[in-house]
Amino acid sequence: MLQVKTENWLPTYCLKVLQLSNCNLNVGPTFLLHQCHLRFLDLSHNKWVGNFPTWLLQNNSRLQTLSLANNSFSGILPLLPNAKHDMLRLLDISSNNFTGKLPQNMGIFLQKLESLDMSENTFEGDIPYSMGEMQELHLLDLSRNNFSGELPRPIVSGCLPLDMLDLSSNNFYGQMFPNYLNLTYLRWLYLNNNHFSGKMKDGLLSSTSLEGLDISNNMLSGNIPHWIGNISTLWVLLMSKNHLEGNFPVQFNNLESLELVDISENSLSGSMIASLNLSSVKHLSLQKNALSGLIPNALFGSSALMTLDLRDTKFFGRIPHQINELSNLHVLLRGNYLQGRIPNQLFQIKKLGIIDLSQNKLNGSIPSCLGNVSIWRERIDDFSYEYELLEGYKVYLSLNPTIVTYYNSTLDLQPPVEKHSAIDRQVEAEFATKNRYEFFIVSNLNYMTGLDLSSNELSGEIPW
Repeated sequence: MLQVKTENWLPTYCLKVLQLSNCNLNVGPTFLLHQCHLRFLDLSHNKWVGNFPTWLLQNNSRLQTLSLANNSFSGILPLLPNAKHDMLRLLDISSNNFTGKLPQNMGIFLQKLESLDMSENTFEGDIPYSMGEMQELHLLDLSRNNFSGELPRPIVSGCLPLDMLDLSSNNFYGQMFPNYLNLTYLRWLYLNNNHFSGKMKDGLLSSTSLEGLDISNNMLSGNIPHWIGNISTLWVLLMSKNHLEGNFPVQFNNLESLELVDISENSLSGSMIASLNLSSVKHLSLQKNALSGLIPNALFGSSALMTLDLRDTKFFGRIPHQINELSNLHVLLRGNYLQGRIPNQLFQIKKLGIIDLSQNKLNGSIPSCLGNVSIWRERIDDFSYEYELLEGYKVYLSLNPTIVTYYNSTLDLQPPVEKHSAIDRQVEAEFATKNRYEFFIVSNLNYMTGLDLSSNELSGEIPW
């Protein structure tokens, strides 16, 4: 453990850069009380307890980066000094135990901030109106707190050049995209896990650079708006666990960059158009809707498709033979009304993953090519699993992209940059085998294999 208490000693040096992250500190270094020229200070990932060290900001008027993330600070943020802190560009106090409302003068004191991360605390109440004064703010993360109220007008009405806004996992309510929304530069928007309700208005029309939108787990209703098809830069769209209804939007054909779509657990109905064109989509989840009709052949015309999740919908007819045009597929079709034989083409896919055809009306014999175990071997050799006795069967996909922020640790600080990592998908799969349930957990779909044909009308021998 680093020694940080130095009684009766005054440092003779003036630090400009200090990085003490992951040093197991439970108190702040006392010599910091005598530092007045700091530009960069990183004390993250320690065990520092107590209130927010306002004196660090008061003593270091040239401080540009302050990270206190992943400590054990607690209490409310005090009212900040009236004097503006014009040099601070990045403030990260995420993953602490701060409580209460934010200081009303916060935006006035920190007008030059470019990145503010206050996620994973227990802040509450409305967002201060003064935050509209932070006119250079590009990244704002207030997720996983207890903030409430309607979508904060000072933040979303166009005063801030926001590039990424994360208000997820709070208690916000009301209209999702009000008309006063004006986020021209926005690329990533997270409003999931709140209490927004009603129909979606067209407040995002000005966000023509939007790449990721997560509005899942709210209480939104009505049809999916047509204007989403005009956001040509969109590649992540997460809308699950709402009350959305109507048909699957034909406007999605316009989204040539779209890779990840999750509209599961809504009330979409009707059939999907035969001319559907989702050529860039890699992961599509529509489970637990009321969609019906034939599965469009066009869904299998995309060589990019890796995950097709249509579980617990109302599709009927045969499994399209075009399925073999895909080279790397996980297909989840449990709980539909699919009929006919299992096509041989299904087992001609070069890299088979999870195949769940259970709880349908498939009949006839199981294709003999299933006995060609070589199609599974590439995955099974690298796959380890643990199993438990369980009562049910489910496959869970966690499809949220993660955001990793980083900053330059030199004196010539650059604005914070977002680095969007590869989509992290965790799979949990339970398969019935001899009256027991095998439980698999794996963090990468590429190593997952499984086949479930239970609860159908199949006959004949099991090929081997």
